[in-house]
Amino acid sequence: MVNLEAIRPSGPTYALDLTSSASAALLITPSTNDQTNYVILLNTGTDKAAVTMAPESANLVTPTIASTGNSGSFVLPGSMNFPIVIAAPKGPFYIKGISSGTNTLYITPCQAD
Repeated sequence: MVNLEAIRPSGPTYALDLTSSASAALLITPSTNDQTNYVILLNTGTDKAAVTMAPESANLVTPTIASTGNSGSFVLPGSMNFPIVIAAPKGPFYIKGISSGTNTLYITPCQAD
């Protein structure tokens, strides 16, 4: 038997315009009373993007795109056809992004049911 978990949005979708300079911290606030600890991300630009998340803006590090021999933040490919779901701090939380070009990143808090 397969173990399946339903994921459902638990707040509005936010847009974050990304450039080669790190964005300001954006507060992602769920609109449900349920615990939100996942996020749906969709990078609509043609360039790769990187994100970092933290429960408080003071603890949010500047995202970096990995290069040869150096680690980086969580990287999203360019021209995504489908969003990706990753673990996030318990909502509300902050997110920062950076890109190798000019992109729009869509962010939706979500939860597992």
